[in-house]
Amino acid sequence: MGGRTPLLVLTFSLAVLSIKLGISHGCRETERKALIDFKRGLHDPSNRLSSWVGEDCCAWEGVGCSNISGHVIKLDLRNSRRMDPCAGFMGRVPAQLGNLSTLQHLDLSYNCYWDDNSGWISLLTSLRHLNMTWVSFTNAANWLQDLNALPHVQEIELISCDLGTFPRSLSHVNFTSLTTLDLRGNYINSTIPDWVFNITSLEFLYLGGNDLHGFFPDSVTKLTSLKYLDLSYNSLHGSLPASLGNLSMLRSLDLGSNNLNGMFPESIKRLKGLRDLDLYNNSLSLSEDDLANLSSLKSLDISYNSIYLNKSDDWIPPFQLNGLYMGFCQILPKPHFPKWLRTQPTLDELYLSNAGIKEAFPNWLPSGLRYLYLSDNKITGNKLVGGVPDSLCNLQMLESLHLSHNNLSGQIPHCLKSCTELATLDLGHNNFIGNIPTWIGESLLYLKTLSLRSNAFTGSIPQLSSLPSLRILDLSNNNLSGTIPQSFGDFNALKSAPTYQCCYFNNDSLYVEDMWLFIKGSELEYTTRQLSMDTLIDLSNNYLSGNIPEELGNLHGLRSLNLSKNYLIGQIPWSIGRMKQLEVLDLSRNNLSGAIPSDLAALNFLNHLNLSYNNLSGRIPNGNQLQTFTDSSIYAGNPNLCGPPLTKNCTLNIAKAGEEEQNEDSSKSRMETLWLYTSITLGFIIGFWAICGSLLLQQTWRTSYFRAIDNMFDKLYVMMVVTVAKYKRKL
Repeated sequence: MGGRTPLLVLTFSLAVLSIKLGISHGCRETERKALIDFKRGLHDPSNRLSSWVGEDCCAWEGVGCSNISGHVIKLDLRNSRRMDPCAGFMGRVPAQLGNLSTLQHLDLSYNCYWDDNSGWISLLTSLRHLNMTWVSFTNAANWLQDLNALPHVQEIELISCDLGTFPRSLSHVNFTSLTTLDLRGNYINSTIPDWVFNITSLEFLYLGGNDLHGFFPDSVTKLTSLKYLDLSYNSLHGSLPASLGNLSMLRSLDLGSNNLNGMFPESIKRLKGLRDLDLYNNSLSLSEDDLANLSSLKSLDISYNSIYLNKSDDWIPPFQLNGLYMGFCQILPKPHFPKWLRTQPTLDELYLSNAGIKEAFPNWLPSGLRYLYLSDNKITGNKLVGGVPDSLCNLQMLESLHLSHNNLSGQIPHCLKSCTELATLDLGHNNFIGNIPTWIGESLLYLKTLSLRSNAFTGSIPQLSSLPSLRILDLSNNNLSGTIPQSFGDFNALKSAPTYQCCYFNNDSLYVEDMWLFIKGSELEYTTRQLSMDTLIDLSNNYLSGNIPEELGNLHGLRSLNLSKNYLIGQIPWSIGRMKQLEVLDLSRNNLSGAIPSDLAALNFLNHLNLSYNNLSGRIPNGNQLQTFTDSSIYAGNPNLCGPPLTKNCTLNIAKAGEEEQNEDSSKSRMETLWLYTSITLGFIIGFWAICGSLLLQQTWRTSYFRAIDNMFDKLYVMMVVTVAKYKRKL
């Protein structure tokens, strides 16, 4: 639901709904009218409240009533079409919500609210569950004291609320029933205060994605009921305390992306119930022995650390992993595939990118793998099927395959056609050859990202527009030829702009995949979260020719288009001006001609433009976004362009061009006259001497010629005499 909610109507309506329960049957009329008033104050373009008609409000969608009293006790306006509970409300959170003294569950998450006075929260003394994720608390200085006034609250979720500060002291901890505290993504800049570790009832503590610093808190071991601990993406340093092993109830430990160092504590072995261990991006050292007793482990992330793999090939770990992440990991004594991985048939996700592995591909990959990341190594083929091991072809459940920056060669094997669940296929920066297979566009119908950049592919671009979900297409730096298919304008996922539901985007960082894309003139690393919002077509540095298809203008959701370093001709299509989301446009180093379309001035999001080294002419359009491009190098190599930011003046250029055109026309007219008289003279001379010369030089020709003249004269004379005689007789 978009638009601004009349807050007084909302508050009044909820107040009526909180009337003390009594014995009744059916929907209360006062409550039905309150809901109708509430509906009138909303903008509902999708007609989600269409069921709010009739007398029985308890049957309306999103309304829950007590089976005993008939009172409305629940109002759920979450968007069932989205995974998050976003209803689309905007504005300040009304303080009158504090009047709902019997309210037990309040969820305002994923709306564009702000709250600069959180005092009303302290009045909700019956509250059990509070979720205000994405509600901005920027100016709410007393948020902690207000929350501490809730004696019965069990769950508090304030993700990405711009809290900013973490009060150092709390005179009395009133959270005697609190089991969940989630403050992720608030960029809190402080140490972790001791009062947090006095909430002994805590089972779930999420403080990731902040700017917490200081030594790893040894006091965390006081939380003996803790099951999930997330301190990731902070600036904690020092070594892990030995007492960490006392958290016997711990099921998930996430310490990723901090500055922790030292050896892995021996006490961790006691956490036999631990299922998820994330030590991503630290400077810790651990060995297989440190993992020996973690029999319940399902997910292990030790990327960006050092691990000693000294066990013999027959070592069988006590766990069965679903996910293993060892990317950017220093594997000692030498980089290699851990042999014990072949004992992990349940492995669902394997991340070994940038681990320095120089071995051949393993032939024991579990058939249930869905995510495989082996980029940035020096892996070669083993039992090659076109440069890729045949074991890959058995992974028919694969959804994401990353093999870029290796030493793979040959053709893409046809058997990958059976991996019909693939959403991401990244084979960039290898030595693949041959044509791009047509079956990619015919069989991989769930593909969202296709990167084949920096290989040696040849031939034309195959039909890919049948891929309904494709958002990123990178075929740059190959030897492709032919024209750009007109069907590129049919990519359904690129035809509409992405919609954003709210106005706050603080990241609660999680483990994400990454890819390298060439954007804005340089190669950039993109994470999963960024890729989900980016749309890109890159066909640069090939041998493509012909015109740029007008149909590309249908891709209203495209954010980056790079066709540079090809042999494209013709004019820049005016339809590009319809690509309203375009941020990057690079058409440099082609053979494009004509004027720059003025429609480009309508691209309000454009922040990178390069049209250099073409044959463009005329005045550079101005207005709107184009005025912000002051770097003249983006138009270099087009000698017939004029106007800012170039120093070439268009007025003088036009006058000079007109004078040159007039002089050229005058010169052309004189040349035509000269050629006319010259051809007449040459024709007369050639004709005269061809006839007269022949008569003078050949006597027989001369006799025959004059005899023919005499005969002709005689015939004409006879005809004239006869004709005159006829007229005389008539007269």
